[in-house]
Amino acid sequence: MASSLTNGETKPDETAAERNTASLEVFSSIRCDQLLTRSPHNTQLSYHDCNAPSQFYMLRFHRDRMLAAVDELGWIEARGFLEGPSGVVRLKQVLQDHLVNAHNSAQVSQPLKLRIAINSRGHTSVTSISLPFLALSSLLFSHFPPTLSRLPPSIDHPTSERSWRVFISPTPVSPSLFTRHKTTERAVYDEARSHIPTTPQSELRDNVLSEILVANLRGEVMEGSITTPYFWRSGRWVTPPASAGGNTGTTRRFALEAGLCVEETVMRQSVVEGEAIWLSNGARGWGWGEIEKLDGQGSDGSISSSPIRHG
Repeated sequence: MASSLTNGETKPDETAAERNTASLEVFSSIRCDQLLTRSPHNTQLSYHDCNAPSQFYMLRFHRDRMLAAVDELGWIEARGFLEGPSGVVRLKQVLQDHLVNAHNSAQVSQPLKLRIAINSRGHTSVTSISLPFLALSSLLFSHFPPTLSRLPPSIDHPTSERSWRVFISPTPVSPSLFTRHKTTERAVYDEARSHIPTTPQSELRDNVLSEILVANLRGEVMEGSITTPYFWRSGRWVTPPASAGGNTGTTRRFALEAGLCVEETVMRQSVVEGEAIWLSNGARGWGWGEIEKLDGQGSDGSISSSPIRHG
């Protein structure tokens, strides 16, 4: 039987994951892009007291999120690998070693998504896939435009072309350690993504991606299955608070620290069909999407009663 926590979480799957600690990994997906070496801002977000250009997107933020996860899991050896300024250097070296071994060079012209994982023993692994080229303005910028209509081309603005179709999962999620942190225990997100309908061929040609938002038992939006969402509310951009139970991702941290948005509860019922929102992640940067409804959902995005999925 699941035991209740004071904040309303349950922990049936935490016990199940503990039985599979040998296979459990903490991971983060980071963009590797030569364009980022032109950004002093990205250098500041990547290293401690180092002026060397970085091809890795906000490397230090990725290390920090992984360190927070292994701390909560109690993985002493993994913490030893990641902690301190030397932990960032070690992480960088693991990524560069992968580039040399898998791509024959420590500097690769094609942007890559590098998935770096660490297990309880502090052992790391990296895989990579190609990513589309992006403008630097889709990765680092100073402010969101106030609306999503008629965006001017500017180095301060992400691309104005729609990047995402966005849905809302019909299955409420019970927050847990495995929704707060990015681990290989992804059942909640796999289930949510199973509801995404097939993307039309025309949008596949335009490289439009599909995302689905998940909400907790209180009806609060937590996050996207692979992104952080941002909503226009009361004249400002907001992102769901950490208390909703979702990941505190790298681009989310960047947006909050840069003053691009604030934390605010976003109720699932307030998200409506046709609403335009921003989305971000650590490999694909920033883009905007439009809310679409799934079959069986109301025109206001409301969701009928569904079985609870524990995180």
